[in-house]
Amino acid sequence: MTISDGVFIVVAYMWGGIPTAYLAARTSAGIDIRNYGSGNVGASNALAQLGAKVGVAVGLFDLIVKGILPVILARALDASVAVQVGVALAAIAGHNWSPYIRFTGGRGVGTAGGAILAFALWYEAVIATVLIAGIGRFLLKDTGLLTLVALIALPLAAVSFGAFGLADRPDTVVAMCVGIAILLMIKRLTANWERPTPEQPILQTLLCRILLDRDVPKQQDWKERTPITNTSEASEQ
Repeated sequence: MTISDGVFIVVAYMWGGIPTAYLAARTSAGIDIRNYGSGNVGASNALAQLGAKVGVAVGLFDLIVKGILPVILARALDASVAVQVGVALAAIAGHNWSPYIRFTGGRGVGTAGGAILAFALWYEAVIATVLIAGIGRFLLKDTGLLTLVALIALPLAAVSFGAFGLADRPDTVVAMCVGIAILLMIKRLTANWERPTPEQPILQTLLCRILLDRDVPKQQDWKERTPITNTSEASEQ
């Protein structure tokens, strides 16, 4: 890897780290979105806390500007496919662990979706959309478990499509799919560095995180969280 390749990846990480939902919540509602609902610094929590217009705008920014654009720019500058993959993964990592908000962030689903589209993985994109949006959001009204299924399905689908000759899936692109799944699963487990609550065993909390993408079994209890005090928010304003 050359110095310029490393610069591409570092810049992608810093660009992906722009905390869109955090900034939108600060400017439109004067709140730290990490203290509300799921605590996710992403489109889903922005939608729940700030309304449809802001939530959709955040989602499109994360998908297009943070997920697609870095890969397209790297490709336009004649970066290799391996560097483009590195750029995509760096942008997702930046979104998940933003250097601007103490390495907290979103879950990376939207930015990962943008990376998948940037590499024209249309079949994988359709599968993920059906699982997460179609079944998870619209049928079950809970995307946590279906997102996990989509993460597991992503690299398996990429390998299968390539093996059966249905689509060209180079090893570097398959590796990206594996990397996306790993990054998003790590984020589910670590959340935003919240300590497990003493009310339930740590193992149960970790199982809830990996399976349901939250700390508690009941979705409503998690989505309706609000700060106990405003001290943390006041200190940052």
